[in-house]
Amino acid sequence: MKRFISGVAVGAMVLGGVSLVGVTTAVNATADTTTTTTTTLGPPVQGATPLAIAMNVDTVVGTGGSGVLKATVGCSQTNEFLIGQTVVFRMSGEDVATGGEALTPKNVSSATVVIPGVTAPLVMGYGNHGTVAFWSVGWVTTGYPTTGIVNFKIVVNTIKVPAVTKKVSVRVKQANGKYVTKIETKIVKKAIAGQSATYTQAGYAAPSDLTLNAVPVS
Repeated sequence: MKRFISGVAVGAMVLGGVSLVGVTTAVNATADTTTTTTTTLGPPVQGATPLAIAMNVDTVVGTGGSGVLKATVGCSQTNEFLIGQTVVFRMSGEDVATGGEALTPKNVSSATVVIPGVTAPLVMGYGNHGTVAFWSVGWVTTGYPTTGIVNFKIVVNTIKVPAVTKKVSVRVKQANGKYVTKIETKIVKKAIAGQSATYTQAGYAAPSDLTLNAVPVS
């Protein structure tokens, strides 16, 4: 059975240190009685603080390989891979700090995937896939030294947005009671600092995590 991962990232996803709350639901036990159960909820997966950047992330199979590893049709969404297959990381999102603008090269300075045991981060590129565009990069897992869960991270940094200003004429009353006209600079839109966000699998159940498996022996 194929499994997939999908989620929203925050500036630095922190799943601990948040108070748990209880939700009570009614359950019909019989036609004449009602019982209640209380479910303890964990913290939101995207964190408990306002977001500067929101990301949607998943992984799909890349084309290539040979024999049992050969994938003639890519983009099949899954988090289960065999050592030697290509994992394609996909990401889309919004810059919340600027009002929800889509993450594109216009407002993103860098988007990378950090993989334990891989020296250099993988640089994501933005391009067309089908009739839409998003960020992606392929990782050929041949030679990766371990199997099991891969705790990757996707790190996004946005570009600083400068302030928008305009010159305005202002009448200023002097001590002698006369008015003079001065030119002042008025801020129309405040500057927005560049933001940084990191997506992780932290907190998800293990079957949802990216997993590498050994090639079956025939």
